[in-house]
Amino acid sequence: MKKLNIYWSRRDFRLTDNPALHASLEKSKEKDNFFLPIFVLEDYMRIADPKYQFGYPSRYFLSKALPEFSKNFKSFFILKGLGAKSIIDICKKINKDFEVEIFVNEDVYLDFYKQVKKITKNNLKINIFKDQMTVDANTKTLTGNYYSIFTPFKKAVWESFLKAKEIPKVKESDLAFVNYFNLSKVDKMKEKILKNNFESLIKEFSENRKLKIPNSKEIIDIDSLLDFKPDFENLDNFYFTEAEAIKRFDKYLKKDIVSYKDERDFLDKDKTSKMSLGLTFGLVSSRTLKSKIQKHFSEDFILPSTSDSNLGVITFLSELIWREFYKYLFYHNPNLMNQEFQEKFRNKIKWIDDKEAKKRFTSWIKGETGYKVVDAAMIELAKTGFMHNRARMIVSSVLTKNLGVDWRWGQEYFRAMLVDLDESSNNGGWQWGASVGADPKPIRIFNPYLQAENYDPQNIFQKKWLGENFNKDIKPIVEHKEARQSALERYGLANDKNTAFRDY
Repeated sequence: MKKLNIYWSRRDFRLTDNPALHASLEKSKEKDNFFLPIFVLEDYMRIADPKYQFGYPSRYFLSKALPEFSKNFKSFFILKGLGAKSIIDICKKINKDFEVEIFVNEDVYLDFYKQVKKITKNNLKINIFKDQMTVDANTKTLTGNYYSIFTPFKKAVWESFLKAKEIPKVKESDLAFVNYFNLSKVDKMKEKILKNNFESLIKEFSENRKLKIPNSKEIIDIDSLLDFKPDFENLDNFYFTEAEAIKRFDKYLKKDIVSYKDERDFLDKDKTSKMSLGLTFGLVSSRTLKSKIQKHFSEDFILPSTSDSNLGVITFLSELIWREFYKYLFYHNPNLMNQEFQEKFRNKIKWIDDKEAKKRFTSWIKGETGYKVVDAAMIELAKTGFMHNRARMIVSSVLTKNLGVDWRWGQEYFRAMLVDLDESSNNGGWQWGASVGADPKPIRIFNPYLQAENYDPQNIFQKKWLGENFNKDIKPIVEHKEARQSALERYGLANDKNTAFRDY
């Protein structure tokens, strides 16, 4: 019987280090084997439905990345529907004549294994390849438990991460001369939306930005709150292809990575790699970035001492492992989107009432908290879909600690707004900022004034996004001194003599 090898593309729009694509192509070189690349454009990717929360900047980026990636193939099948169901429907139409085998890269997000289960229930063979996580997801401590703190996790996986092998780039000849499956047998499927007409794809994407308030039926139309629309020109500047991602990172290696540790936190400097976009959409893998670092410096790198000359590089590699750590937590704790990692805080924190929370949350969204560094960061996010990691720490701490708003509200807003949305990193960042996640510190309270002084000392960042409002004396919603004490009370730690907290 003839064999059909389906490459199910998800967040892996690249030819380099793409294990599922590589394996499906290799199989398709064999006699009587055919190749079919598929992407399923699901509702959450297309529309502004708050129950899905795939924000407009992410939709915009996808509308660019998907057509670009598909150009590599003679035929690339894009379906509109549900991932597993669409794959199953295709298979049902052709498995009478073909033995079907599915190749897909592992996706740590919530619905992936549910979809895999549906596929296997239909007696279809599926091959899952390690991708978003380079390290072993089942890595345990010496006592047999899963890790809950980053530093010991990093030490445990550091060597295996450095030794992870990158799969070479797929050759053009492999893509051009492989036996592509004739789509005429499934052309009449209702889910089919296009082959080569990408204009029809782009029209599928909604520009609206909405969010659903957690544990409520209320929907917030974000654009009705804001005085400004996304900066489309800026979004175009954010977008890059796989080839451009490699070029940008090569430039970053030569110029900025050695000073990464010392300069990455400054809001007024452009010293980060911006590879979060590439990693989120799979335009580049962490293995590729790691391998390029090793090759550039001709070094395999070991965990450093505080005097190590490679601290900038080591810190960058550590950040790649941070992304994997959050995926690791997600993998073992599928309820983290709605539930605190630390059990002691579950249903224990006394968030302010919903009426006042909505008022403060709205001010936070609009960049009207009275904390200038927070307001500047929120305006940048609303206009560009991007926010510096240091700024993310500050605004999350202020929303939860100073304003007393449930961290889940901030998480949902970021899901609706970020161009580089990574679910696990976003969740991990918000739980960290709210002091309810995988963090050994009992509680961290960021002082927005001190943060601005330390990381925007010349006020360059704040002036850029606040404009003339920078010079206005706007009283904060809650004075920081008062907020600090009320935060401790809200978390039930005010009378805990053993609680150590730091005003960062």
